[in-house]
Amino acid sequence: MNWKSKIGLGLLISCTALTPALNADAATTYQRSKQHSVASRPYYAKSNAGSTYQLKGSAKKTTLRANHALKNYRSTTWMKTKTMTLKRKGKSTTYYYVRNAKNGATGWVKPSYLKAGKNFQGQNAKRSSGRYKRAKTGKYFNISGNNNYVKFGKGTTLSASATYTRSKTRTIYKSGKAYQYDYITSGKSHGWTWHSYLKTAPKPKPFGTTKKVRTSNGISYYQTSGNVLSAYSGKNFSTVNVGAQYVMPKPRNYGTSATFNVPAHFETKAGTISRLRSTADAASRYSFKTAVYLPIDYPGFSSQAVFGDPQSAAFSKNDRYLYVMYNDPKESTKIMANRTGWVIRYDWAAVTRNGAIRTLRQDTNAYFHGKIAKPSYMTVGPKFQSGHVQSLALNPKTNELWFIKAYKDSLTATAQRLNQNTLKPDASVNFKLNSNVHMGSTLTFDNAGNAYFWTQTASTSWAPKNSVKFYKGQLGTNNVHFKLVMQGLRRAPGGVVQSASYNPRDGRFYVVSDDSIFSVPTSKIGNLRTSDVSATNFRGNREFEGLMFKHNTNAGYLLTNKGPEIMQMVR
Repeated sequence: MNWKSKIGLGLLISCTALTPALNADAATTYQRSKQHSVASRPYYAKSNAGSTYQLKGSAKKTTLRANHALKNYRSTTWMKTKTMTLKRKGKSTTYYYVRNAKNGATGWVKPSYLKAGKNFQGQNAKRSSGRYKRAKTGKYFNISGNNNYVKFGKGTTLSASATYTRSKTRTIYKSGKAYQYDYITSGKSHGWTWHSYLKTAPKPKPFGTTKKVRTSNGISYYQTSGNVLSAYSGKNFSTVNVGAQYVMPKPRNYGTSATFNVPAHFETKAGTISRLRSTADAASRYSFKTAVYLPIDYPGFSSQAVFGDPQSAAFSKNDRYLYVMYNDPKESTKIMANRTGWVIRYDWAAVTRNGAIRTLRQDTNAYFHGKIAKPSYMTVGPKFQSGHVQSLALNPKTNELWFIKAYKDSLTATAQRLNQNTLKPDASVNFKLNSNVHMGSTLTFDNAGNAYFWTQTASTSWAPKNSVKFYKGQLGTNNVHFKLVMQGLRRAPGGVVQSASYNPRDGRFYVVSDDSIFSVPTSKIGNLRTSDVSATNFRGNREFEGLMFKHNTNAGYLLTNKGPEIMQMVR
């Protein structure tokens, strides 16, 4: 036999050997029943064994021809839609007609090769959220295809150190079981991973979280770590215009009230500070009229006229009490944070009852000289190191009184909470905005508990000189966090930053300088127009120490000096 004959014989033998595998049951004949349509149901291949078949021949003489090996469809789902029985030698076998969800391949298959359930199919993704760390070694994948056929790409091992953020979740079925897969991102890494590979990440500490460091003399001290002012880009800062005519010059010397009678100081008639000019809106049309002449003399202090320098004031949440903060007018220290001060709590209803304009200052003077008993409508708190105290404000959400003790001497600022009963601090929080920004000297809170302060620009390459910057955030023993609002006012109301205030009845934020007050809707800060800015100038040459509003009525009051008095806003 030559070599050509040997090769031909070998090929013939090989073909003969392969034929049974390709035509597994082609030589066997069956009798088949009618085909019955059934409700569609998913199945998957249990192993690499088995094939699907095509039917050939008549019902009485049916043969099978294999057309799809199940081992090639392990990561897919077969959908059963029909059933049929094949009978041979008295033995009946049921077959399912199936269609593959991946590519539409069809055929008849023995049920013993399948198991009910979906395989590599999915459901639509849903929005979700969460922060996770790796719980155990696993991978995340790019997934393609659709819900009928889900294809996993090459996997990437989850990092043991990364924190992953989940944005979506979906169900994917494998071998009849449902698995939750999460879409996660971490930096540039992203993909789908089995949820069991993850564990919930510890909640990050909020920006500006405080830590209690000690307690001393009844004061709990807290410290923040890092900057508490959110990063920003100055190029994004803009201002809304305010007419230059509404900017009052810095007073050379403060004047006195028209009724301030030296040396007796016992005014008997209400004084006024009249409006000089204002914008055309209703919110700017007001003036001031004396409500209470505050005391000047009081026993137990080292000098007379010791109450001549009040700096800020705030009403209690129920409006019963007015808290007024004072500095010692005789101190000469240049370090603001070292200044000594105290608080007087006035029973406002009692103070304003029965001609208090005349009697309050006279009563305290008489008490100073030992002529009468201590007035019951006022409680004088102890001296303490208070700073300049021009920022007392009530947070109506927490019912806490706060003031800024240190803001100018260094980049580290100090805010303190005033105990409304002992009239001295019971909490102190140190923080730093950032390496370039000092804390402002003003403070106020809105109804939701948001803290605000404003500053007047001295020099910067991106904000106009003397423009107003607004800062909004949170201030408390748990957290201190501020953001620069990326829109301010083109001009400040005057040359001296005196006070910030919030009217809880109309939601306006007030920016106070001497003889000049601007206000804007708090809800529009950051999106102001010129028409939103109310500006009012006054005749008086007085020092406007503070502006405060009651919480339950639309009543506003001005704290002013020479002599010290509370004047009501008259509209």
